[in-house]
Amino acid sequence: MTENLGMSAQPPADPTPSRVVYRAPLRVAVQGIGVGGMLLGGALIGVVIISALDAAGALRAMMLTAMAIAALGGLLVFTVGILRVLGFGARLVLEEDGFHNATGPRAGVRRVSWKDVRKVQADGPVVSVDLGGNRRSLIRTQALQVQPKDLARELRARLNADRGYRPLGS
Repeated sequence: MTENLGMSAQPPADPTPSRVVYRAPLRVAVQGIGVGGMLLGGALIGVVIISALDAAGALRAMMLTAMAIAALGGLLVFTVGILRVLGFGARLVLEEDGFHNATGPRAGVRRVSWKDVRKVQADGPVVSVDLGGNRRSLIRTQALQVQPKDLARELRARLNADRGYRPLGS
C-alpha cells in the first residue's frame, strides 16, 4: 500500500477549454473533391465524344453547353472541397468570451458574447441560442462534427462558467 504523503491533490481540470473549434468532417470535404473531379472528368469525356460524333448546329451547341454547365458545377464542388480540406467553410468557434457561428446563411447573429445569451436549446438538427434584444443565433449542427444535444450541453456549461456557476462537486 502506497501513501501519498506531502503531496496535494491536483485541482480539477477546467471542464471548458478556452477555445474549441467545430468544423465539417474531413470525410465530407474529401468526398466533395472526388465528386467534383468526377464531374470534371465526365464533362471532358463528354466533350471528346461530342467532337468525335461530328454533330452539327444546334444539337452540338446544346450538348457542349450541357458539358460546360457540368464542368462548372464540377469545378465549384471541387473548389469547395479543397477549401474545406484547407480549413475554410462551416465552423463554430467557442471561446472564453463568446462564440463565432459560421455554420451557414441566415444563421442570425454570427459573433455572440456570453453576456448576451439568454437561453440555449437543441431543436432537432439546430441549436438555437436566444439573445437579448429579441435576437437569435442558429447553429446548424448538420455541418459540424457534433450532436445537437452535446453541443447545447457544452454551450450551457460555458454559459454557466461565464456567469460564475460551478458544477456540483467541484
